[in-house]
Amino acid sequence: MSNLLNRMSLAAAGVIALAALTGCTPKTEVTLQSPQQAAGIAVTGTGFVSAKPDVARIDLGVSVAAPTVAKARGDAATAMQKVQDALKQKGVADKDVQTQSFTINPQYDNTDRTTPKISGYQVNNQVRVTVRNIDTASDVLDTAVAAGGNAVRVNGITFAVDQPDALLAQARQDAVKSARDRADVLAKAAGATLGKPRSISESSSSGGVQAPAPLRAGAADAVSTPVSPGEQRLSVTVSIVYDIAP
Repeated sequence: MSNLLNRMSLAAAGVIALAALTGCTPKTEVTLQSPQQAAGIAVTGTGFVSAKPDVARIDLGVSVAAPTVAKARGDAATAMQKVQDALKQKGVADKDVQTQSFTINPQYDNTDRTTPKISGYQVNNQVRVTVRNIDTASDVLDTAVAAGGNAVRVNGITFAVDQPDALLAQARQDAVKSARDRADVLAKAAGATLGKPRSISESSSSGGVQAPAPLRAGAADAVSTPVSPGEQRLSVTVSIVYDIAP
């Protein structure tokens, strides 16, 4: 090891000497590490926690086509107002209705195989609705669809845990324990003694559960749309580097 350190020291001295001759500042840094600093055991561990979602997020909107922009925009505004009025009647607060996109696009007629001509305009207005009483998600969805009529489009439903911090804390503890157990096994197998953690990093996942949803109005009015929140799995993964005790 002393020979290796001597060679690295000579290389560093050579870089400095070359810089002195050329008048340039060296941009390469040479860092010497002792074996004690370099030694360590790197492991990962993952903790999981399952929970029933308590909020539903419905992505819905209206889509209207008409010969003019004014007509398409006006019809879309009327349909969306009906949808939002229906949501309020079902107890959805204004803060839980958020516009996601609003677009106006021309439509073209290519039937004569010549230069395409604008035949009309399509207006799309999309919102995300947060339903905090998850048991009413089906009723809220059906009411919004009925209010908007054939202009309504439903792009999907996501279920999630609204306040996952406590659950993630438990998953985090499980992840650290899993990593420590792995490090203990590795150290024992190598005949080494595990030291203190040198570094810890984590990544977490608490994405919502996606459920299928109807794409447009037209289902039988007498039948409620089935909505099943299922169970959400939250996870935390930690990466830990442990020292090897002397």
